[in-house]
Amino acid sequence: MSTPENGALRFVIIWGSQTVSMLGSALTSFALGLWVYRLTGSVMDFALISALTILPGMLVAPIAGVLVDRWELRNAIRLGDLGAGLVSLAYAVLLSLDRLTPWHVYVGTAIASVSSAFQRPAYTALTPALVPARHLGRANGLTQASDAAVPLIAPPLAGFLMSVTHLDMVVFIDFISFLVAITTVSLIRLPRSGSPATPKASTSTLQQALEGWNYLKERQGLLGLLAFAVVTNAALSSMQVLLPPLVLDLAGPAVLSALLSKGGMGLVVGSLVMAAWGGPRNRIHGVLAVGSGLGLILAIAGLFPSLTMLGYCTFLAGLCLPIMDGSSQAIWQGTVAAPLRGRVFAMRGMIAWSVQPLAYLLAGFMADHMDDVSLFVPAFSKPMALLDSRGRGIALCFIVAGLLTLVAAVRGYASRHVRKVEEFPPDGVSAGAMSPPSG
Repeated sequence: MSTPENGALRFVIIWGSQTVSMLGSALTSFALGLWVYRLTGSVMDFALISALTILPGMLVAPIAGVLVDRWELRNAIRLGDLGAGLVSLAYAVLLSLDRLTPWHVYVGTAIASVSSAFQRPAYTALTPALVPARHLGRANGLTQASDAAVPLIAPPLAGFLMSVTHLDMVVFIDFISFLVAITTVSLIRLPRSGSPATPKASTSTLQQALEGWNYLKERQGLLGLLAFAVVTNAALSSMQVLLPPLVLDLAGPAVLSALLSKGGMGLVVGSLVMAAWGGPRNRIHGVLAVGSGLGLILAIAGLFPSLTMLGYCTFLAGLCLPIMDGSSQAIWQGTVAAPLRGRVFAMRGMIAWSVQPLAYLLAGFMADHMDDVSLFVPAFSKPMALLDSRGRGIALCFIVAGLLTLVAAVRGYASRHVRKVEEFPPDGVSAGAMSPPSG
């Protein structure tokens, strides 16, 4: 007989194996990115890898969500791990034959991105199926801890491995990590994702994918929560691009590296806090109140852009993110009906991801044209007065991003549907309109 404690234990075991797999993927991604850059000397080629990490998975996410609702969660997770594992195996074979080219890396990155579009919503839907509702915040804290720690560990570890061995060994380690993840998921008993009912024959896969969006449209609280996530994602993605030129205007690359490490440490600390605490009882406060704090942090970083203040703000922003994201994730997991989680989570992910490439491009454009607005940017503080014209323009972008985040949080609190989103039943107004997943 399954108990909540057994379910939580199974989640922890799967979380551990997926974290190992994530670390393997991050090692290969970093090592291959360096390999492509050294081979071509092109920043655009390097940036293309980052774009291909997001875009293909974003495009197929709605269809993947429908299939996740139809399949057993075990099979959806295994498919995602298997696709990425086969890509690593292909890399290893090509390296052994000395035939690997940048185009192979681009294609492999795109395939891995599509595989992630199946794995991620299934993994997200699995969490509430195994973990009791009262522990969802802690479970999401563990997930956030993996997301925060892996990017910190992977670059130095990949660099060390590349210095003592070769790229093919890094890729082989990645392949072994996928074997660990697939074996673990295969051996542990997992619940099915949806009901055994069969959808109407007239309901196509595309129509079912669109039902994820229809479900969101009819639940104003979740739609408002998603809108807040889009604003914060756009603000943070823009700041991720604009922070390096702002710091390099004041100091060198070593200082920038140290400052980014502080942000990573904030992510790890915030994730551990979330895993131990689980977030506030009313989780919407963990989203909107902490989001308000994040907006203030961004605005302060722009108003007082000294290296010391930027270090504090980077750490505090990293500290806020796991609490805000973990609380939001728990709301979605507890609110969306189980048979619909795959397509709703996939649609949510597609909308949230779509803003990142746009924010990256817009921020890059702004960073290259800030001299044009320098005459209109007053020096609000002594640290800002020390910046050149482009630096003052970038600081203004920080202030604007912080204010937009604050406004989005205030609007969330002003909306009764968003403020009380957890009080609506999971199957809400749309459950009857949804086509049930096939068995």
